[in-house]
Amino acid sequence: MSYERFQIEVIELGSRGVPLTVANVVAHLRTPPARVQRELDRMAREGLVDLEVDENEGFVVYRVRGLSTTAPRARRREARPMQVARPAPMTYVQQSPLTVTRKSVTLAVVLGALVPGIGLAYAAPLRVVLAASLLVMLFGRVLGASLIFAPLFWVFTVGVSALFGGLYAIRYNQEGHRARLLS
Repeated sequence: MSYERFQIEVIELGSRGVPLTVANVVAHLRTPPARVQRELDRMAREGLVDLEVDENEGFVVYRVRGLSTTAPRARRREARPMQVARPAPMTYVQQSPLTVTRKSVTLAVVLGALVPGIGLAYAAPLRVVLAASLLVMLFGRVLGASLIFAPLFWVFTVGVSALFGGLYAIRYNQEGHRARLLS
């Protein structure tokens, strides 16, 4: 799950009146606790959420800045004797995914092969497209004049561009947006 998707999910939980604790976010998003803690702290550093310490329970509760909830907040509980409860059986709830545009890997490979460099614009970040296009134009101009190297250069360029087109489409589908291959 990308950081942007995590932000949306956390804000949606807050809008439903769920207290934003690490445990609640882990339970709702099925994400490892260390990652949830790291991403919530990042949201706090960026000013998207405020930190509050619950005096009764002694844990951190995050509040989304500027959010009006649609559900009433839970009332504070009075101290009650502790009761031992049996754990409920584990059930897995399938989350309704947000509508995410997916890129066709086949189309990305074909575009990368047909138009080396510029064909990457289907799924790759703009910087990569510009750099690849400039390299293809520069080396195509230099090596294209040679009868020996021109065919080898174009076969290599078409293959590499098709490969990277497919890789960037896969990365796009993983992240939900244009992303670098190595992050």
